[in-house]
Amino acid sequence: MTGKEWFRQERITDDIILLDDRGQSSIYLVKGSERSLLIDTGWGIGDLPGVAGELTDKPLIVVNTHGHPDHVGGNYQFDSIFINKEDELLLKGCFDRDKRSWAIKYVVRGSYPDGFSEEKWVLAKAGGIVHIQENHIFDLGNKTIEVIPVPGHSPGSIALLDRKERMLFTGDSIIEGDIWMYLDESAPLEVYLSSLKRLSAVSGSFDMLLPAHCRAPIPKTVISELIRGVEGILDGSLKGMHHKTFAGEGLLCRFETCGIIYNENKLLSK
Repeated sequence: MTGKEWFRQERITDDIILLDDRGQSSIYLVKGSERSLLIDTGWGIGDLPGVAGELTDKPLIVVNTHGHPDHVGGNYQFDSIFINKEDELLLKGCFDRDKRSWAIKYVVRGSYPDGFSEEKWVLAKAGGIVHIQENHIFDLGNKTIEVIPVPGHSPGSIALLDRKERMLFTGDSIIEGDIWMYLDESAPLEVYLSSLKRLSAVSGSFDMLLPAHCRAPIPKTVISELIRGVEGILDGSLKGMHHKTFAGEGLLCRFETCGIIYNENKLLSK
């Protein structure tokens, strides 16, 4: 298997392609008439620049939805990457040698494409970082992609709005699965609720959501489902059950199509 064959491709629309990072996360390529936008870089095992170069001949802009390792792990393959400055330290921490040595053994473990070097991957550097500015817009020529801050899962999480295609890229902030809100860096649930309401306020501009994990696309009704669920946790009408993952533990509260793992000591902003 070559590095380009590592990714399973799924065409969402004529100009939006999902690149599946072997089930670990979903990367998206958004094609424009003058530039193309790559949303997240996965773990960095496959040849992402190579496969992107086969799908578009336009200059490539790369952006991270947030700073977790399964979304920034391939940043070293590119000269510069946009990210919210609130997640810069998270991103840099993902390129700590000890953390990458652990990840390659216990998280990313498995078969690798031809020519892949574990040693080079562990020693890779984060690459150039460009901060996303307030009200940032990526101009792709025939369309623009708008950045919407959605602190919650991480302090610098963002969503990306493609009004032309009527799609919202949500990263890990909204998925049809269990949303991790119990991490040390996660914001209080009250902050996450404000982010969900911010997305709800512009929901007339998109029809579907494109998350970074699980099924895609998913209906935008998941936003209102999450708002109701988080409000229930905050007012005490809903209570999660103890749940443990490889990254820690919290309380899991499941709703209709998704759920939240949260920290009961981080409900309200101080």
